[in-house]
This record gives sequence, C-alpha cells and structure tokens, in this order.
Amino acid sequence: MKKKLFLICYMFIITASLSAQKYEPVIVKAGMRVIDCFPFNERYRYPEFITGRIFVKGGVYSEAKLNFNFLSSEMEYLRKEDTLAIANKKDVRYIIVAQDTFYYDKGYYLEQINGGPFRVMLKQYIKVKETQKQDSYGTSSAGAATTSYGSLPSGGNFYKLTANTDMMLQRTLEYYLSDQSGGFVQYTKKNVIQLFPQKEDAIKAYLKSNKVKFDTRDDLIKLSEFLGSL
Repeated sequence: MKKKLFLICYMFIITASLSAQKYEPVIVKAGMRVIDCFPFNERYRYPEFITGRIFVKGGVYSEAKLNFNFLSSEMEYLRKEDTLAIANKKDVRYIIVAQDTFYYDKGYYLEQINGGPFRVMLKQYIKVKETQKQDSYGTSSAGAATTSYGSLPSGGNFYKLTANTDMMLQRTLEYYLSDQSGGFVQYTKKNVIQLFPQKEDAIKAYLKSNKVKFDTRDDLIKLSEFLGSL
C-alpha cells in the first residue's frame, strides 16, 4: 500500500539551494486523502513536537509541545492523545519554538528569519495550484484552482478529507517585512519603496547594483540590513 501511495503522490523535492528553496508539486488523485500524500516530516515544521512558549497579550505565557502544520496553517499543540490548534490566535503576541519565533498576522503565522529594525518573516503553507477535472473518457484536464480551493483553509480539516478531483498542491514560501507600525507587509519591491518614499532613489540604486531576487532568502536579508542603515 505504501508503495502504491508513493507512486500516486509525488513527494516534495528540493530543487534549489536553501537560500531559494523550491518545492515540486504533489498530485493528490481523486479518492485519496490529502494527508496520505504528506508524511509527518513534510507537513510539519519540526520532526517532532517540541516544548515551546506561547506569549499572549499582557505578558502571560504558557508552555506546550508545539509544531507548525503546513497543511492546516496552524500552530498545533499536544494535549494527552489529542493534537489541537491554538484557539484565540488574535490574542497571541508571539510563539517561541526551539530557537524560532512566530507571529500571527492577518490570518497566518509568520516565522522570523532575521532580526534588526526591519525584520524578515517567512510564511510557509501548502497551496492548491490547480484541480484536474476528468472528462467522459476518464482523462484528466488541468483547470485553475477555484476560489474555494485557492489555499487550504486555516483552522479547517480539509487536509484530512478525501479529494473528489485530482489536485496539484505545492508547498509555498512567501516573505514579509516588518513595517514601522509593528505590522508586516509582503516583501516586494513596490512595498519596500512605499515604506521609504524619502529614500526611493537610494533603494532603487541598491536594487540596480545588487540584482535582488524577492524570492531569495539571503537577498532579502541583505536588503533589510541595508534598509536599517538608511
């Protein structure tokens, strides 16, 4: 059975360096559970649940065995035999797991990958790239993902359900930058210039000289350090 699952579900393959990770899509065939195509080490941030601290507004914190689930986009914790998602996420200030810090912002958890005055954050989740519809001959044809399948819903159990059509899923990385108000914006050239309108010429000169790729971790960290020096 495991061999059959392996043949049907294409597993994640890292196709680039750690500084610009890319993941191959995973095909979930109709009639299969989504979770069966994602082993534990591919759907969770850590190889096991690790003791961490959840800090809430007011300075209070609690300890629990924690792990981040890419499929559900939830920070989960263990309670006896149950695996549960953190409730009241809007009350969370930040979460520390091992040496990593997570913030909850605009419906998603962001992991801090670089400190300083302008922090670089990473959002990781598994996205439905497209669905495959079968015609009367049993042949699959690709179609764009519908709105309801655009991403696996946070707080839901969609990943445990059985697919009713062939689906292409892919682990997706998006980078964010902290702004001066304490929030986060997606790390794009447009947003960087909007954050620093008075420094637009200096930023454009840096981008021209350094050829920054906005999907490359190291490039974005270096750019955030430059922004902090302005």
